[in-house]
Amino acid sequence: MSDNQPDNQFQRLLSVNLKHRVGGVSLDVAFRLTEPWTVLFGPSGSGKTTVLRAIAGFVRPDEGRIVHGPMDRVLTDTQNRVFVPVHLRPIRVAAQAAKLFQNMTVAENVAYGMQWRSHPADEQQVLQEVLEKMRLATLAKRRTEKLSGGERQRVSVARAIAATIAYDGTDKPLLLLDEPFAGLDAILRDELVMMLREWLRKWKISVLSVSHDPAECYLLDASVIRLAEGQVVDQGPVEQVLAEERRRLLARLRAG
Repeated sequence: MSDNQPDNQFQRLLSVNLKHRVGGVSLDVAFRLTEPWTVLFGPSGSGKTTVLRAIAGFVRPDEGRIVHGPMDRVLTDTQNRVFVPVHLRPIRVAAQAAKLFQNMTVAENVAYGMQWRSHPADEQQVLQEVLEKMRLATLAKRRTEKLSGGERQRVSVARAIAATIAYDGTDKPLLLLDEPFAGLDAILRDELVMMLREWLRKWKISVLSVSHDPAECYLLDASVIRLAEGQVVDQGPVEQVLAEERRRLLARLRAG
């Protein structure tokens, strides 16, 4: 498959067209997702997290239309007063600030929300695989209050992944990750990035994530949507969109 040609299974994943003002940022964005992994890239305050929250249904945009999947299921349409609530959207989310259940263990947190009605016997197997992939197997019985910040973030991502794999609807689910590797050391981040890129593709799970790290985008070999001051300024393969950032990064490494 050509790097510039999406696999048919990933075509028409999501169409987003929205306008929204939050704080000092006026969002006016339009884009489509057609690749297995897409990164919203931009500096702090450019509107990345607000876009993710609008797709998930946590934010009602001032104006906009969000359509999911090849069947063109409308999730948000302000003109026609359509707004599908969060729990009914074929979308699973790991927020930047991990919100875990303090009274549950790591394994219980990850398993929460799987509810795999059509394949209940597979839940334990998938749970164990997710824990192992996210380097959490040795922490499975630990309460989340005893975890470090990086460990909590990995639990949050693992929970979202498990829920996406177990999604039982007719729509193909979308996984949203907000700064999923923030707070991790570079070695662990690189290991998880490379593993998740291949593993989630095996499950045919499409991802939209947020990052301000060019190295992370290159490791993912992702399609990149670049935001600046609330607008999409470029979209395409990482080699095209972040070429200048790569040159600057290499220059700093040589200088160091």
